[in-house]
Amino acid sequence: MKPEKSRELQLELKNSYNRNLFLFLFGSIAGIVIFFVKINGMLPFETLYKGLLNGLGGAVPYIILIYPVLMLLGFIYAKKFADEKSWIYKFFKDDKKFHGLVYAFSSAVALMIYFQAGISMLYGDKGAGFMVTEILPYTITIIPVGGAVLPLLASFGLLDVIGGVLEPIMRPAFKVPGKSALDTIASVVGAAVVGIFLTASLYKEKHYTAKEAMSISTGFSLNSVGYCAFIIGYVGLIEKFSIMFLMYLVITYLIAAIMVRLYPIKKYPDVYVDGSIQTNEMRTENTSFSTEQIKKGYTNAIKKADTSDGLVKEISRGFIKGIGVSMQVVPMMLAIGGVVLAINEFTPVFEILSKPFIPIVIILGVPEPVIAAKAIFVFARHVAELMVLKERPVT
Repeated sequence: MKPEKSRELQLELKNSYNRNLFLFLFGSIAGIVIFFVKINGMLPFETLYKGLLNGLGGAVPYIILIYPVLMLLGFIYAKKFADEKSWIYKFFKDDKKFHGLVYAFSSAVALMIYFQAGISMLYGDKGAGFMVTEILPYTITIIPVGGAVLPLLASFGLLDVIGGVLEPIMRPAFKVPGKSALDTIASVVGAAVVGIFLTASLYKEKHYTAKEAMSISTGFSLNSVGYCAFIIGYVGLIEKFSIMFLMYLVITYLIAAIMVRLYPIKKYPDVYVDGSIQTNEMRTENTSFSTEQIKKGYTNAIKKADTSDGLVKEISRGFIKGIGVSMQVVPMMLAIGGVVLAINEFTPVFEILSKPFIPIVIILGVPEPVIAAKAIFVFARHVAELMVLKERPVT
């Protein structure tokens, strides 16, 4: 940027231009390295959350089991006794009675697992017990670490630059902002849960409308490269990984472009979290390439860094927010995941539900149509098992 432009911009800033430029450059480089650059075969993000997991050690199962109980007690207190200005009231403000029921049920499941008493099919290692030992340990570490490092991407201007450059591609093709391109990369290179968390965070910060957030979450945040590598290797086709993964990417982006134009995503409102409506001008202002977009993106990036509270505060705030999100997610996963796994293992429900799909599978020419049709529904345990491997390095 020219010196005179820098001076003009400085007049609009509350902090020094150099301070904001440093935050923008450091945050962008650090965020890109942590999320997207492998070091010794692992992403730094993966190293961070697994380091936290190892550091927690034997406390992990107890943390998982205490979360539902804390959420139940907090929910009751917030809804019945808390002042509307208190942090606990604000934390549970959007929770409905359904959430309270989930917290209560998951608390009961947690107690069953702790005391190894109650409904064995529910608390055993084929049901919710599997969630505690294999799935949820990664949930309680990935989300807080993700919350801590996401400000590097979102709070210091990187999204503003990417959004300005890629808006002409993402908006016409997928009806989403250019900055959402970072979501797709985060999901593919890192982990799908990171993409989901990034999308949810940006929606709450008014970067996306409800429709855009729904489209991004359902269209792009599907599977990571590690998960795809495991699946391809599992079926004995690892030598075909490159071409199969390329096909996966092409199909994913094609489906995303189609689904955003179909019901129900098509009917979602283009409304931001604060209730404001996205205008047609907002959707069409940056749909052609120009150098001015890059300059505007850079200016917006400096302004974004100017509004931030600095590295330490943003990272610590994000980590705490991530802990809060994981506390909300764990009870849901423990209750719903445990029940689905138990149904899959001990009942014929999914086998019965799969029968109408057998003729369709036969028409498609899939071998072993009965088994393939059942697999459409009997995916709960296998998906749960593979989710563990998705978050582990693939060898």
